[in-house]
Amino acid sequence: MRVGIVGAGIFGLAAALELNRRGHRVTLFERGPIPCPDASSTDVSKVIRRTSYPEETYHELVERAAHQWRRWHDQLSRTIYYQTGKLNIWGDLPADSPARRGLETLHQRGKTVEVLSPTQVRQRFPQFAVQDDDALFYDPWSGYLRSGQAVADLADLARDQGVAIHSHTPVQAMDETERGIHLAIGSERPLFDRVVVAAGAWVVRLFPTLKDYLRITRQQMAFLVPVDPEKFAQKVFPVWTALSSETAWYGFPLLREGYVKIAEDSKVERAEPEADRQPSPDFLDQARAFVAQRLPALEGARLVGGRACLYTNTPDDHFVIDWAPATRGILIAGCGSGHGFKFGGSIGPVIADALEDRENPLGDLFRLGQRFASPLDPSGN
Repeated sequence: MRVGIVGAGIFGLAAALELNRRGHRVTLFERGPIPCPDASSTDVSKVIRRTSYPEETYHELVERAAHQWRRWHDQLSRTIYYQTGKLNIWGDLPADSPARRGLETLHQRGKTVEVLSPTQVRQRFPQFAVQDDDALFYDPWSGYLRSGQAVADLADLARDQGVAIHSHTPVQAMDETERGIHLAIGSERPLFDRVVVAAGAWVVRLFPTLKDYLRITRQQMAFLVPVDPEKFAQKVFPVWTALSSETAWYGFPLLREGYVKIAEDSKVERAEPEADRQPSPDFLDQARAFVAQRLPALEGARLVGGRACLYTNTPDDHFVIDWAPATRGILIAGCGSGHGFKFGGSIGPVIADALEDRENPLGDLFRLGQRFASPLDPSGN
């Protein structure tokens, strides 16, 4: 088949590589450069973890993804996948929270993590300030991906394998006819048998009716250069998350860029795809307050930047890999809901199977079904 793909983030690239491997003629369009500076996939780092997932589908997919990320790491720049382990700090999380239920699923699958006491954390990871009533555990399986580098590497790989990639080529509209799907690209109307839309937050521009069901949020991060960088080197400082009923902070060891990244994961600030990508002064103040409370070893660090990215959130936080409403040949692949990048190593076959009308139980969770039966409250409440 002639397959057009709209969007060269992780979902689009994963789909392109897999569909090309299966013998389809694949053309990929990206509205900006690759990596695109304001795309959600373009960042310095993304966590790869197996915690906080109650559904077994995600456990299976992330384990498969990790194997593929390791192969790509070794095959490509060797600078995209780092298995540093992850420290989990849980405050007053309710018993039915996804994080707690996800840990139960992990145990049911026969996987183990290291449960730590506050004393053990203070000895092993003295950079943190933990409370005596915190729930603490360390998962050595976890780590992080250098997401911007990964996108660049995978785009190069796709080109080398025969995918036609067109950067700086925005798709303005799509027209499905009996002959196939025409993409509107300036004055051109290329024709494809099927199309994958992996456009991130811009999916609501191509399918405006989806705006009633998707909640786009602006997520912020800060980049800090520690006074003592050795305290945050990968060999002594892991990826981490600090969850409570009110906030969801997370961060990384010292990155190749020379700074530590910290970010907050609560999905509060609604945004449009064109939203400003600079962090706000209020967020940077919150980040400094968090550092003082939970990461005292980072106090005095020099702020060297930050950014914001967009999450395209579904009502249930599951992805969408299914035919667009009222179409026969346009597949939506995305709506990562803030946790999609890590699955780039395994999501390609799920997307390809959906496009080829093949059964794949790992894709069942991402079908639309009745998930969008009720529009979102426009107030965001």
